[in-house]
Amino acid sequence: MLRRPGRLLLLAAVALILLLVVGGALTGLYTDALWYAGVGYGGVYWTRLATTAAVRLVVGGLGAAFVALNLWFVARQVGPVQLRRRYGNLEIAEQVPRRYITLGILAVAVLAGWWLSGIPFDGGGALTILAWLRHVPWGATDPLFGHDLSFYVFELPAFDRLADFALLLLLWTLLLVLLGYILAGGVRVRDGRLEVESTPRLHFVVLAAGLVLLVGIRYWLGRYGLLIEGSGVRYPLGYTDVHARLPARNAMAFLSVVTAGALLYGAWRRSWLPASISTGALVLGAVLAGFLYPALVQKFQVEPNQFAKESTYIRWNIDFTRRAFDLHRIERRRFPYRAGTIPPWEELEPFVAALPLWDLEPLRAVYNQTQSILGYYHFPGVDYDRYGPPGGTRTQVAIAVREFNGRGLPPAAQTWQTLRLNPTYIAGTGAVVTPTSLISDRGEPVLWLGDLNPVVRDPAAPPALELAHPSVFIGETMPGYVVLIPGRDGALTGVPGQDFPEGILLRPLPRLLAFAWRFRELNLLFSGELTPDSRILFRRSLGERIRAIAPFIVWDPDPYPVIHRGRIVWMVDGYTTSASFPLARSVNVPGIGTTRYLRNSVKATVDALTGDVALYAADEADPILATYRRIFPGLFRPLHEMDPDLRAHLRYPVLFLRAQAAVLEEYHIDDAGAFYAGQDVWQVPQELGNEARSFRPTYSTLRLPGEDRAEFVLSVPFVARQRQNMTALLLARNDPPHYGQLILLELPRNQQVPGPAQVEILIEQDPTISQHLSWWRQSGSDVDLGRLRIVPLDSTFLYVEPLFLSGQGNSIPELQRVIASDGRAVSMDLTLAGAVAALRGAADRPSDRVREPEPIAAGVEGAGGLPHRALELFDQAERRLREGDWAGFGEAWHALRRVLEQAVQRPPER
Repeated sequence: MLRRPGRLLLLAAVALILLLVVGGALTGLYTDALWYAGVGYGGVYWTRLATTAAVRLVVGGLGAAFVALNLWFVARQVGPVQLRRRYGNLEIAEQVPRRYITLGILAVAVLAGWWLSGIPFDGGGALTILAWLRHVPWGATDPLFGHDLSFYVFELPAFDRLADFALLLLLWTLLLVLLGYILAGGVRVRDGRLEVESTPRLHFVVLAAGLVLLVGIRYWLGRYGLLIEGSGVRYPLGYTDVHARLPARNAMAFLSVVTAGALLYGAWRRSWLPASISTGALVLGAVLAGFLYPALVQKFQVEPNQFAKESTYIRWNIDFTRRAFDLHRIERRRFPYRAGTIPPWEELEPFVAALPLWDLEPLRAVYNQTQSILGYYHFPGVDYDRYGPPGGTRTQVAIAVREFNGRGLPPAAQTWQTLRLNPTYIAGTGAVVTPTSLISDRGEPVLWLGDLNPVVRDPAAPPALELAHPSVFIGETMPGYVVLIPGRDGALTGVPGQDFPEGILLRPLPRLLAFAWRFRELNLLFSGELTPDSRILFRRSLGERIRAIAPFIVWDPDPYPVIHRGRIVWMVDGYTTSASFPLARSVNVPGIGTTRYLRNSVKATVDALTGDVALYAADEADPILATYRRIFPGLFRPLHEMDPDLRAHLRYPVLFLRAQAAVLEEYHIDDAGAFYAGQDVWQVPQELGNEARSFRPTYSTLRLPGEDRAEFVLSVPFVARQRQNMTALLLARNDPPHYGQLILLELPRNQQVPGPAQVEILIEQDPTISQHLSWWRQSGSDVDLGRLRIVPLDSTFLYVEPLFLSGQGNSIPELQRVIASDGRAVSMDLTLAGAVAALRGAADRPSDRVREPEPIAAGVEGAGGLPHRALELFDQAERRLREGDWAGFGEAWHALRRVLEQAVQRPPER
């Protein structure tokens, strides 16, 4: 027995552990409540918290009551509990008071109920229950059972979680009851034999009957699960599922109920024969009905006549998969392809004049080298967008935000005061904007907006790029928390929430203590630099910030910035998903995971200066989003409430189109027979470039066939599987009033249309281009072939690829050439217009075409002699320099040096 000091020490240790656990939880809840209230989503926080607490209290309370009832029954049967203590040779038996036993049972029951309820119902599980209770009808039914699709998306997941909880509860209760009877002696081993008294045996049988009944419920729910995870050939549901597994699960559910009843009957009548027979039948049925019978049906009925048996389910799968990934509204057009019909530049210009030539990867390298300016700034990403007057011609641009990067500071400067308090280092600043179709004379991007104090550098730039508030407190990679001290060093002046982030006041003292605990930061308590107006700003990373507000939405990992009314505003795409949409193929979407349903239903805006977040319902027809709007009224605003200037910058997400393209590889096929046979299957091609890579959907500004103006389009091509011929081009329109419209240009089956890989090979094999590539590489330049762009014209395709050069040891790429192809021939020039003219065989644009290197004579005499030759080479080098032809300049310059060396070595003429 512990002496008094030992007891006090034990009590202190227990109190400390409780303080750490409970204190940490309470400070987390308190500081989160302050944060949600500060960003205007306190109602969302309390709804989620109350939902989780209510579900766990109700379910956990029922579980605790069930455990307590069973343990109370055990305690009633075992009689008084005695504790034996030995004092030397004296042994004393002391009876445990009944109230202690009752309190112990209640404690164990409450802990078990709360812990077990947290496994299926913590966080997202509680929302599953709320979605079941508050969901909207889908408005469509499945063709097998006739249930509204909301049953599968909202109700079935909730039933599965409830069944899982019940199963866990029964298993743990059985374990606790067994432990209680062992301690009380009702279950014991004597002379190597297990002895179970009649009361414990009856108790075990009742619990076992409950388990068997739950097995029957799982079989019954599993009937509907066949529409989600059946065993069809390349699709969820098949003939064997409907005609073998479904009847088998019906039978097993019925047999489970019979077995549970037989167990109870046997316990009541003290006769175990009915229970033994039904239990044996249940086990045998699980083997025969669950495995053997479906295998026999598959082998002898389905496989000899597979298509005839499966055709109905194939058609269901095609229909529901298209619905699941929003492909049922796609517009399919036949493209009248004719090879080699590139029109003159005057006719072609409206299609491609605004075509982007700058890729994002080289632009990011240029920005980080030339526009970071200070070592502690960087550009995490570059994105495409477009700017211009509403309703007028808009120019495609690349835009990047300059964010703070603490790792760029010297290690000695990476102190708490520098990274958390200093107004110079706690925020990024400004953005860089480049028109993607323009190239400077030196092969560099033309900057419309740049520098630390952002200025519009070109009079051609749209006025909307004026950036009056360049500070960036919320970004893609902004780490940790910072403390805002208004007025320090003349910074953070003005109105909180308008001119700088509002944050959360660190006073009074309980708040400061809570945040110091949350961030494990004693400096917050002892720093003498904090003022009564000091504020803390955390969740500065875009992903963390919006996930905290709406964790049930899947957020796109690639946000993009927009300059709006003099501020930087982040745009983020959100998706609703479901793993239980019936009869649809599951797809593994990078950045999201495996899903059977996907919609780009939400658009979010986040102010980079203040951190203000607004969520908008982009797809009013999505039943999942409609359910969330019921649960969280006011969380999602109608899209028409978004500022029209911001709405003009909405983009069709790359991630969404990639997922749709992956589905469309097979699900463009309408005929069930062709689908079953795997005929006409497509695939998204590989793009060769410097290395093989999957063809990523690309934003381009171009004029679509049949349209009268250029527009911002996202596109991805398809080729035939196991081949490289292009079969189709999927286009997503981005500009109003056609935003979100999908167009599938399908190519004639009887023509060979070159795909991206074939065009890449054509480029590499072109003698002139190949020779230039070899010269550049041998002279020490790094050559990077950019992303291939496929431009649909009225009856053919133009393929355009930029070529970037950078010197060894110099990571700043320059756009030195543009390559154009019609799929049969290829040309390279300084400009797109020149490349197109050369492709058509035009001879009237000598300044734009790629030139063959001029022969350099080892020694030239005759009429002009060496001085005249030197002057010619000098003029040639100057001409190449003006044109940005660095390779040609280098060749002429080296030739000039050789001529001058010869002149020095020659004896003077007499």
